[in-house]
Amino acid sequence: MDFSDIFPTVFHVFDVGGVVVAGILGGCVARERHFDLVGFMALAVMAALGGGMIRDVLLQMGPPVALTNTYYLAGAFTGALIAFLLRFDGKWARRSLIVADGFVLGAWTATGTLKALEGGFNVLPAILMGVIAAVGGGMILDVAVARVPSIFGGNTLYATPSLVATIPAIVLWELGQPSLATLASTAVGGGLCILARALRWSLPVNNDYSLQKSYVRLRVSLAQYARAYDDARKSRHHAHSGVSSGQDAALREFQKEQNSKDSGLLARSRRTKRERNQVNQ
Repeated sequence: MDFSDIFPTVFHVFDVGGVVVAGILGGCVARERHFDLVGFMALAVMAALGGGMIRDVLLQMGPPVALTNTYYLAGAFTGALIAFLLRFDGKWARRSLIVADGFVLGAWTATGTLKALEGGFNVLPAILMGVIAAVGGGMILDVAVARVPSIFGGNTLYATPSLVATIPAIVLWELGQPSLATLASTAVGGGLCILARALRWSLPVNNDYSLQKSYVRLRVSLAQYARAYDDARKSRHHAHSGVSSGQDAALREFQKEQNSKDSGLLARSRRTKRERNQVNQ
């Protein structure tokens, strides 16, 4: 039996397992908000199936898979029940959920991207469908509990790994390797997501940055530089003028002394000449 023959079954099992994991994560949020069992079920369905349902509605390639395949709804309800009965507060429990959620993100990115490509859509719509399938459920859950969706910033990378994971999916699908495309996308998306959580990678936040403010700051800086340059040039000019004035004064004093000496010599010469004339007379 070839790998390509058993891969769809293996991936389907993994996909349903991802639905269970996402259902548990939705149930954990319900536990934080002190919801009842209905709240657990609702948030689990939103987190586990919301992204895929949005993808299928946008692609219009038949009814959403979550409604036609009973394993998906059953998996979401199972995750909600597990989160309702068990607490995932331990260190290793949280780490296990982070790892599982990362690879589920990669797998759902692959399914969204490849389904769009198989439906005849171009690369950009395929990328969009891959990211929506991966993070759409989490966005719906955040909105349902009245909080800003976590993918909008202030958290470790989540949508970005999904975006990067679409690249190997598209490249390998174009090369005629859909199974490898799914595996590669799952590995890349999951690995980046886990590394981002471990190393706390996040995108920079826009703290009121704008091109207008940058332009104004640049103009102010240039004006300050020009003012400082003019002040420095004037200072050098004044210093040079002071030196020149001092030199001129010293020269005038020297000439005055020389003139005084010359006048004295001339007066002595005249006096000596008169004395000689008197003696001769």
